[in-house]
Amino acid sequence: MHSAMGDPTTNLDRIAEWSSKAREQGAAFALFPEECITGSMNKSDIPPEESMRIAEAAAEQSVPFLESLCRELDMTLVVGTIEPAGERYRNSAYIVGPGGYLATFTKLHIPNETERAWFEPGSQLPVVTSQGWTFGVGICYDLRFPEIFRTAAQQGADFFLLAVGASGCADNVTPDGDQTEQAAEHRQLAAQVLPARAVDNALYIFYANQAGKSGNAWFPGLAFAIDPHGQFIDEHAPVEGMIVTEVSRDLIEQARSSGCFTANEARPDLYASPQIVSGTP
Repeated sequence: MHSAMGDPTTNLDRIAEWSSKAREQGAAFALFPEECITGSMNKSDIPPEESMRIAEAAAEQSVPFLESLCRELDMTLVVGTIEPAGERYRNSAYIVGPGGYLATFTKLHIPNETERAWFEPGSQLPVVTSQGWTFGVGICYDLRFPEIFRTAAQQGADFFLLAVGASGCADNVTPDGDQTEQAAEHRQLAAQVLPARAVDNALYIFYANQAGKSGNAWFPGLAFAIDPHGQFIDEHAPVEGMIVTEVSRDLIEQARSSGCFTANEARPDLYASPQIVSGTP
């Protein structure tokens, strides 16, 4: 989805439109990009006082709106936003089901000084059950940390949802706004790590990035799904759009029964206290 910069009302209406389209195609869950409700204000020239006003307005209206939408559509949604956190912000995703608000996930790992100037890191890792399925959530740079996928799998997760707002420079965007090259670059980066996360933990992994130009950044509109065998099974790029993927319990159980599934064999206590051996100089 393309997020209108600093316009929560418009973005929530568009979230409702896309959710309705997904429901019409049989979807029970929908994943939206990082900072979707507010736009990526950390990649814009919006003055600080205006950014806080927008974040506060978004925080006030978003959960009631999403609760009503999820109840109407009988869906579970994961939707990125920017929340106020004192004088700073949290990069978060609301998790809402047909019965109402479930949890808020806040980005755990902050990748650079620019984002660290904006965001407080999260301090909780929710593993959520809704509509008979269990899942974990991450935001963008969190995908680099295998521990969160492992933890979700150990708590019975069937899939993992990644809300992404990864952008690129204008140099690899054509004059008509085509971001095919940028989408390919982001897909290649994801392909280096995410298939292993899926295989090791017997998880489906879903990834949804923003689309189009917003603020000072271009976003490639990349969405994809990876199955528990590490195969890319659905993809869409480089503009707005969606994929609708059927999740198979049989495939998950098959993956959990294989030797590739290692979540239940992990020994975190041992890893936390390695034996350090130094040889003679």
